[in-house]
Amino acid sequence: MKANFYIENQRFCLAYDRYVIEEINGKRYVLPEKGAKNHASTFSDWIDRYLIDILNIGKKVYYNEEVEDIEILDYVRNYGLFGFMADFPIDRYYVLDDNVALRDYNLIDYEDHITNMKLEEYLNFFMPKLNDNQIKELIEKCRKDISPRIMEKYLTPELNEFLIFSKNYGESVDMILQYSKILYEHLVHFVEERHLMNYSPLIAINNLYTNIDSLHNNEIGLVYGYLKQAIDLNFLVNLSQDTIMLKICKFCHKAFIPKNSKAEYDTPQCKNKANVYSFRKRAQEDITC
Repeated sequence: MKANFYIENQRFCLAYDRYVIEEINGKRYVLPEKGAKNHASTFSDWIDRYLIDILNIGKKVYYNEEVEDIEILDYVRNYGLFGFMADFPIDRYYVLDDNVALRDYNLIDYEDHITNMKLEEYLNFFMPKLNDNQIKELIEKCRKDISPRIMEKYLTPELNEFLIFSKNYGESVDMILQYSKILYEHLVHFVEERHLMNYSPLIAINNLYTNIDSLHNNEIGLVYGYLKQAIDLNFLVNLSQDTIMLKICKFCHKAFIPKNSKAEYDTPQCKNKANVYSFRKRAQEDITC
């Protein structure tokens, strides 16, 4: 059975115009720069680009190549932070409980089972500049925002605005690099084996909304609320097509989506270099023979 669907983002998907990398409590964090202005981020304006760009950061990590800070800053400046804090909890309304249950392999403890953290500790992990009193005030603010009159479809976007789209929210550089590497590893495995690695909970799309308002057009809406959801959804959709267009260049190993499904190289330059290397290799083999 096949289904028709479209992809859209929730309101209040925000990014900032300037980010910095700061070391806090022994970790290097990407945070909005002081005085940075936020703006609406519509990922559909960047079709496939945000996926390819993070895959190619992951390619560098995978091959132990240096990833410069400016590459990470350019990425988040274009697309925003990933929203890991909203993605790891099993319950999308994690801020309502005093303890947060985190799903497997959550990039905090890498355990292969559900783990728990105190809510204050969890928020402080992603908002390292806030003190204990500020964390408690934030929790109270989030809980007060929930009223019997608010519709559920508006609740998560508003909580996200207080949390993952806040000027105080940050993500560690290491976490971003590890996530990018895991994505690229899955792509390498898929290209070689035609299926994902056996256990891949981190790229399973967590807490995704569905919009059934368009059922009269025989469509279901898949609604993402932050960047990681958009990346994971786009990644899995690309790999589920009858003709797989998401590829790895046979020369430079970068991820790319070609216009021609038979393309094996991401640029004409890579194709030419591959041909030159192949010619030289054959010539060397002829000499040794």
